[in-house]
Amino acid sequence: MNIYGLLFLLIAHYLIGCGLLKLFRVQLHPVSFSAVAFITGIVILSFIPFILQLFYLPITFSSVLITICVVTFLFSIPLWRSFNQQSFFSFGRKLIPSFKIYEIPYLIIFFFILADSAWLCFYFPPNARDMLTGPETVAEFTVKEHTMLNSAVQLCAETSNNHLKPPFITGLQVIYKLFVAPFGKTWMTLMFFSFVFFLYRLLNERLHPVISGFLLLLFIAMKEPFAYTMIMLFDYANMVVFFLASWFFVRHLEAGDTRLFYFSALLFGLATFIRSETVVFSCMLLLLLWFVYIRKKHGFKTIITRSLLFFIIPFFFYFIWINIFLRFYMPGQFELSGQLNETLPELSSFFIRLRDMTTELVFSDVAVRLWGYFIFTFLGLLVAEIIFGWPIQKQSLYYIYIIIALFTGFAALGCIIPLFDLMTTTKRAFLKMFPLMLIVMRNNTLLLRLTERIKNWENKKEVLISVQKSSTKRVKK
Repeated sequence: MNIYGLLFLLIAHYLIGCGLLKLFRVQLHPVSFSAVAFITGIVILSFIPFILQLFYLPITFSSVLITICVVTFLFSIPLWRSFNQQSFFSFGRKLIPSFKIYEIPYLIIFFFILADSAWLCFYFPPNARDMLTGPETVAEFTVKEHTMLNSAVQLCAETSNNHLKPPFITGLQVIYKLFVAPFGKTWMTLMFFSFVFFLYRLLNERLHPVISGFLLLLFIAMKEPFAYTMIMLFDYANMVVFFLASWFFVRHLEAGDTRLFYFSALLFGLATFIRSETVVFSCMLLLLLWFVYIRKKHGFKTIITRSLLFFIIPFFFYFIWINIFLRFYMPGQFELSGQLNETLPELSSFFIRLRDMTTELVFSDVAVRLWGYFIFTFLGLLVAEIIFGWPIQKQSLYYIYIIIALFTGFAALGCIIPLFDLMTTTKRAFLKMFPLMLIVMRNNTLLLRLTERIKNWENKKEVLISVQKSSTKRVKK
C-alpha cells in the first residue's frame, strides 16, 4: 500500500467535503462535520475519471493528480475564506474523543468489527460477479489503457449489462488503484468508519451512551449489511449517502433553512449517481415536502419552484450518465424500455410483492439470518409507543414516512422492472431503511425516558460521592 498516496487522498476527501459543507453553511458538531466531509469528499472525487472521459482526456496518474489538486483547491475556497484561527483550534479540540468507562466495552467491540472489515477489504480483491463483469474490470483496464472506453467494455457486454452501471465505483477504483493499492477498495473502509462515527455521535446526542452503543451494535453487527462493507457493491455507499440526504431533508423540514434544502437535494443527486433508481425514491418524498410546506403556509410559487428543483437536481445526475454518456460515448445502445415489463403489471402484483417482501425479508428465518433482530427491535419499540399512548415525535413521523415510501417503492419497482427481483436487488435495497429506523429509535419515548432515569441516577451518585469525599476530608482535619 502506498501510504503517501492514501494520505493525499484523505486530505483531498476532507478538504473537498469541508469546503462543500462550508459552501452550504452547514452547522454540525466537529465529529459529525468531519464524518460528512469525508463521505461527500469520497463521492465527489469519484467523478474525476468520468469527467476526464467526457472530454476524451487520457486517464493517467498525472492527469488524475492534477485534476484532484484543482478540484480540491476549488472546493477549499469557501473553507479558506471563512478560516478563523480561534475557531480552528476550538474545532480541533472538540475532535479529541472523551469516553466514559461504560463506553469502553462497546468501543472495543466496535474496534474489532471495524478492524475486521478494514483488513478483509484491504487483503482480498474484489470478487463480486457484478463487479468482475463490470466496474472492477473496466477500472482495471482503464488504468492500463488510460480510457474508460477500453477493451474490457466489449468483453463485459458479452456476459452482462454491469458495465452500464453508474461510474461511481469505477471512478473510485481507478483513483485508488493509481494512488493506493492494486485492489482499490480502501475507500469503502473510509466510508464505513466515517458513517459509524457519525451515527454514534448522532445517537449520543439524545440517548445515554449505554443505549446508543447497544443500538449501534445491533446496526453494524447485521450480517448482510456488514458483508457489504467489504464486498464492493453500490448498495452500502448508496445507503450512506441516501441517509445523509434524508437526514438533512428532515432538518430542513423542521428548521426551514433553505440551504439545507439545496444541500439535501444535492445529496439525493449524489445518491442517484451511485444507484440510478434512487431518483425515483427521492421523488416519492415530494408528498412529504408538499404536506409540510402547506402546513407552514408557504406560497404556491415557493412550493412549485422547490418541487421542481428537488426533482431536477437528482435527475441531472441520472441524465448525464444514462442520456449522455451511455448514449453518445459507450459502444452499443442502452434503452431504458428494455429494462421494463412489456405490459403494464396488474395492481394485484404490487400487493403480492408487498406480501412477499413482508413474509420473506421481514418475518422469516431468512430475515433473522440477514438482519438479526434489528427490525424486530425497531417494530417492538414503535409498538410500545403506540400501546402506551406516548406521542411519537414529529421528526420520527417524517422518518417513518420515508421508510414507508421506500418499502412501497421497492414493491413498485419490483413489479415494473423484472431485474429488480426479491432476494437480490430488493434485499440489498433494504439497506436504505436501516439507518432511518435507527433514528426513529433514537427518538423513541421509552428509550428517552430510560436515558433520563439513568442520567438522574448518575447525577445522584456523583452528588453522593462528592458529599462523602468532603465529609472524609473534614474527619481527617
